[in-house]
Amino acid sequence: MRLEFLITVMTIVDKGSFAVAAKAVNITPSAVSMQVKAVEQYFEKALFNRTGQSVTPTPFAHDLCQRVGPLLDELEQMRSGRQAAVTGRLKLGAISIMQPVILPPLFKRLKQDAPKLDISCVPGRSHELIEAVKVGDLDAAIVAEPATASRRQLDWQLLQQAPFCVITPNGIAPERNKDMLTEQPWIAYDRTTSLGKLSRQLSMSIFGGKPPELELQSLEGVISMVSSGYGSAVVILPDPRLAKYYEIDTLPLGDDAPSLRFSLVSRKIECRDKPLVILKNIINNWNTATD
Repeated sequence: MRLEFLITVMTIVDKGSFAVAAKAVNITPSAVSMQVKAVEQYFEKALFNRTGQSVTPTPFAHDLCQRVGPLLDELEQMRSGRQAAVTGRLKLGAISIMQPVILPPLFKRLKQDAPKLDISCVPGRSHELIEAVKVGDLDAAIVAEPATASRRQLDWQLLQQAPFCVITPNGIAPERNKDMLTEQPWIAYDRTTSLGKLSRQLSMSIFGGKPPELELQSLEGVISMVSSGYGSAVVILPDPRLAKYYEIDTLPLGDDAPSLRFSLVSRKIECRDKPLVILKNIINNWNTATD
């Protein structure tokens, strides 16, 4: 089996069609079929489910592409004897909570490692951005990872795990008398988000089951209202600078407190895409340095 056969298989997975892949690698459709058959015989595994004119990659085909993609890139670099500059475009989605925390150092490092790469950022809610990644409208996105995250089609790389805590106006000192919290008015965060849903469940218990005084769509807005003395809240603080800037008191909920995972989500089928490889390496080195 030749390496070109693996490239053909990966092209079919990417393009979704034998005919389109044949044009992309500049061979005949019959040659594509022959190469696919050779790879299937080599691994003794089916690569595609064929229905009429359409083909659907098997789980083994996805796994094969994910494993051999980076290796083929390295072999090509060794063959050419040079490290090619990364060009093209990286379209990255990001939820508002993580934009001030992640994007400044991330974009700075991307510009250093891939100065010719065109980088853009698309804001949105987690579920919207995840769907955009699934259909290929975004290359990757920084989102709140749902508990039911799909791992068959998507790859998740953890950025930060933020625990929930109670924030109160300065001077209430609930750590000395937690029963005081049941008498406190509280401010809710957007109930349509993962953070808002979990925050609401915890708040109903902590604040005595009463409804919130106010519901806001901005985490910084919630924190600002708490700082003004309007009420307390159950939130996460992905950026610790917020607590210092707004002069609020924080109360940890203990080691068993729920938390939110913020992750980079991308499609497994595009794991060998060079801009994505650079992005993931930056995040991996970043996490290693902060462990």
